[in-house]
Amino acid sequence: MRITITCEDCGRRHRLERSVEQPGPIWIVCHDCELPLRAVLDETAETAHHFREVWSEVLDMSSTSAAS
Repeated sequence: MRITITCEDCGRRHRLERSVEQPGPIWIVCHDCELPLRAVLDETAETAHHFREVWSEVLDMSSTSAAS
């Protein structure tokens, strides 16, 4: 997955390419002003479908109820 994070202070764009296994925050440090930058990846229907498709052969995903 390719991600671009733009620093709001200096305007520098940081391009990352990394595998993302689940939605959530990604933290980096700006190379110019050294401020921490945060991006949040939201789960989309496409992401959820892809996750289920990849793991369907490994996990039994027929049950959707959570354990108590």
